[in-house]
Amino acid sequence: MAKEKKDDNFLLYIPRKKHTTYEKRNGKVYLIFYHNKPIEKFLRWLVKKPAVSDMELDNLGSTVWELIDGQNTVYDIGQRLLEKFGKDAEPVYDRLIMYLRYLNRRGWIAFDRGNQE
Repeated sequence: MAKEKKDDNFLLYIPRKKHTTYEKRNGKVYLIFYHNKPIEKFLRWLVKKPAVSDMELDNLGSTVWELIDGQNTVYDIGQRLLEKFGKDAEPVYDRLIMYLRYLNRRGWIAFDRGNQE
């Protein structure tokens, strides 16, 4: 008789950063982007855009980014958000999972499966 494989619990996944260029200013995280690929250079020249741009994360997003350290699980991050923001973070796991999936789709983070037992 074969063992049934249980579904993975996403709350036990461990996010880790792939985008490494960022800085913290005035308590907020700014992701820094360098536009140095050939097509980006051409488009930058065409529309007069800067070679470097940044994206400011809000308070919740900055806190999540700082908590992504390759050790905290999605569940741990959600608990820390509840401690820090209380009801302002509700519904915490729905919002957190949606945000983490967005970061993953953009290629800025990846997930390790974590201990699924």
